[in-house]
Amino acid sequence: MEFADQLTQLLESKPWVIAVISLWEAFWTLLALWFAGRNDQKGWFVVCGIFQVFGLPEIIYLATQTSFFKNFNING
Repeated sequence: MEFADQLTQLLESKPWVIAVISLWEAFWTLLALWFAGRNDQKGWFVVCGIFQVFGLPEIIYLATQTSFFKNFNING
């Protein structure tokens, strides 16, 4: 229960955190849904549309099934 209490206090003191998390989730979800629809991948479309876990299924889809991260270089 301690974690839940700390999370509640954080969200009460900083309500903008909810907005940031929501924008993060919306960005990855919409991007993955667009790619899945464009590539006619109905299974991935359903998975990305139903499971909302901080963008994780969407990022996995984009990394494994598309070329979205193909030219991504973290070292500049």
